[in-house]
Amino acid sequence: MVVACCAAARRLGVRNGIAIAQATELVHSAHHHLAPNLTPLVAEHDPIADSIALERIADRLQTEISPLVAIESLDQRPWAGQILLEPDTLFCNLSGVTHLFDDEAGILAAVHRVLRHFGVVGKLAIADNAAAAWAHSHYHPDEDFIATGQATDLHALPVNALRIETETKYTLDRLGIETIAALLRLPRDGLAKRLGDRIVKRIAEVCGEIEVPLSFHHAEQQHRQTHALEYPTDDLEIVADRIDRLSGQIVASLTASRRGALRLGCRLDLVDQAPLSTVVGLFAPTLDPQHLACLTNSSIESLRIKSPVTKITLSVLQSAPLRTGQSSLFSEADFAMDHDSVNDRSLARLVDALSGRLGRDAVLGIRLADNPLPEKAFRTYSLTDHRTRKALRRLPAKQRPPRETRASYRSPRPGDARRRPMCLLRKPIPLTVIENKPTNPAAAFHTLPSFRIEGRTHKPAFFWGPERIETGWWDGPTSRRDYYRVETDQGALWWIFRELKSEKWFLHGRFV
Repeated sequence: MVVACCAAARRLGVRNGIAIAQATELVHSAHHHLAPNLTPLVAEHDPIADSIALERIADRLQTEISPLVAIESLDQRPWAGQILLEPDTLFCNLSGVTHLFDDEAGILAAVHRVLRHFGVVGKLAIADNAAAAWAHSHYHPDEDFIATGQATDLHALPVNALRIETETKYTLDRLGIETIAALLRLPRDGLAKRLGDRIVKRIAEVCGEIEVPLSFHHAEQQHRQTHALEYPTDDLEIVADRIDRLSGQIVASLTASRRGALRLGCRLDLVDQAPLSTVVGLFAPTLDPQHLACLTNSSIESLRIKSPVTKITLSVLQSAPLRTGQSSLFSEADFAMDHDSVNDRSLARLVDALSGRLGRDAVLGIRLADNPLPEKAFRTYSLTDHRTRKALRRLPAKQRPPRETRASYRSPRPGDARRRPMCLLRKPIPLTVIENKPTNPAAAFHTLPSFRIEGRTHKPAFFWGPERIETGWWDGPTSRRDYYRVETDQGALWWIFRELKSEKWFLHGRFV
């Protein structure tokens, strides 16, 4: 038996009680149903946060429901009816665990309790195989469904429940085939010749003739060490000494599993006060006890300890396999010159030290995003937040319509000088036009108006462009801009654009 949990709250775009619009229509609808002076609770969809949240739910299900929990795997191409290009379903193998909950209805109630703990609502289904459980959890009209094991359970479901390709769905629509029952009445050899082998494979999966390969989720092993002080103390030197000892014990525990620490948590139990906790993130996994102790002690120094400490607990919140091992019998200092592994450790320690002093949100990495708009062409992330880094690597490539339907986007040629400004403004600054362009359309391409900004007038002396940047309909409201590289009469080098819809001008960057 397999239970599929479709996190309906995620599919509807709700996370942590805040509505997340997945389409422009949802945003407009929210505006129309609220009073004019209220701001709608709409936030931008964050697939990385969704991925991290799904992993946390999988960890809890693995602890309370079944040791075998898998996260839905996605195909390279989206299937018909797919809403998000990211996983939204969890599978639990119920073999040997049903009796622990009295019956299958007890399992559904237990899963709902786990989901409520995370503030989400799930749509559950139990079936004999993963494909059937997925189909019922997404398309069965009942909120929760327990399959009887008969083939008729699937007959009323639409063909989208098979996770077939969009092109195949269009063909079935033209043939008038809307349900799985109508599809099963057709000979499979004819379907394979007409629509390909993939749909035949999907039918075999949902009927239980072949198994869907699942990659089961593995929660990390817990590494924790605790030291109870002989007497309460507010002496930070004593606390630092005990943390040094605990760090050595943590490293010994990690060494046995050949893993290094990535996130370390320290909890201080106090007299007559609530416990204090601090978390330290690392750029790369490490087994250096001195480095771990130094980072932890630096983090504790920023806490306001109002009462003596009675107990210290050090926990590894996240670990990872070590990248390199000791390759020499001698110390690292003897081979510090031109040693790649030592250079990597030096970079990791620099990031760790800066993050510890400035905060993890102050030391960021940059990842390119698949968006033509310059202000959305990248996203930042904490270098010591490895859940986010892992989610960034796992996110599938964004699917786009065929080339002939994509919006035009012509980037500058590689040979162009100063293709992009070194200084990109966080938010484009509106420019005031004080001189209209010529009314002659033929001359409009050879003249730019003068602009006023910060009380000063700038007249373009030379300019290059336009370069059209336009978003596609699949990314929400369309944005169409014409960008120009401009040298003004005062020697300023700008990157400006004209919004074609509003005919307004903006300064977006400066060449330095």
